[in-house]
Amino acid sequence: MCKSCSSLDYMATAAVMQLAAIFGMVVGMTARFWWTQQTAETRQLYSAVVWENRLYVGLAVACCLGIFGAFLWHHTELEPWTGSRRLFLFNGQMLMRQAEREAQELLELTRSSQLDTAHPVYMRVADVTSRLLAANSGVDAIRDRQWTVVVVDGPTVNAIVEPNGLVLVYVGLTSMANDDQLAILIGHELAHCLLRHANQLSSIRFVIAALCLVPVIPVIWALLPFGWNILAHLYWLAFLMLCVVLPCVRSCEIEADRVGMELAAKACVDVKQGYRFWDAMAVIDSRPKLLWLLSMHPTNESRSRHLFSLIPVAMEIQRQAGC
Repeated sequence: MCKSCSSLDYMATAAVMQLAAIFGMVVGMTARFWWTQQTAETRQLYSAVVWENRLYVGLAVACCLGIFGAFLWHHTELEPWTGSRRLFLFNGQMLMRQAEREAQELLELTRSSQLDTAHPVYMRVADVTSRLLAANSGVDAIRDRQWTVVVVDGPTVNAIVEPNGLVLVYVGLTSMANDDQLAILIGHELAHCLLRHANQLSSIRFVIAALCLVPVIPVIWALLPFGWNILAHLYWLAFLMLCVVLPCVRSCEIEADRVGMELAAKACVDVKQGYRFWDAMAVIDSRPKLLWLLSMHPTNESRSRHLFSLIPVAMEIQRQAGC
């Protein structure tokens, strides 16, 4: 689930892209103004110099791209959960401080509607979470954190797990999901932390800004006529969001579904309940399926099919765990 977490990622991505776009607009308009102030002879001279040195200009651009590529590769790590190399540009401690701030904001925002620890729904969520964490205590990122469970009395069908150890679940989710489904969904949120998706998505935002916004937007605003540059600007931002950012976010959701299922399997839950939850969500959610292109999540139907396909692997994990 984690619609709130994904919304934060989406807003952060939009903010970074907007800042980079604004910077590009300023640079492009400044360059355009400077160019128009030059005489025809001066402009012709600059054009001739650039054309004569086009080989050196191309080599300089290639060298810069090579250095930047080497910098990115240096900051890739082998992700043990996926077996592939992932880009992690940002310091873990910095992101942890950010997670703590976000957790405090969530706690302050929901303080008036938090359930007491003696409430039956709270005890149910705490029991499910405790079993999930205990079954996966061999994972360093789980064992080394102090976990806190908070249940919010609200109709939202959502759960959030922050990297600092906050597990926040809404009553709306507990009313729709049984204990096995709840374990799988909390496992999904926990998987986002274990897979360091916040760091990965922040790194992707940085690369998009550095390669696709800062170099391209100034060219758009410097070369195209007014009106066309606005249109090209908006089309370029929409293309990056639809074809790069949102697919990356959805890919993270698919990964979290798989790892979350594995975590829940170790807690000996009924792994067949995962796809059944999303089948039920597909009945309730009547949004047109074409809107999935604008969504940060895969469709309910595709999540159901994916979780169904993971059942054999999950059952093998349970067999090895002695469930």
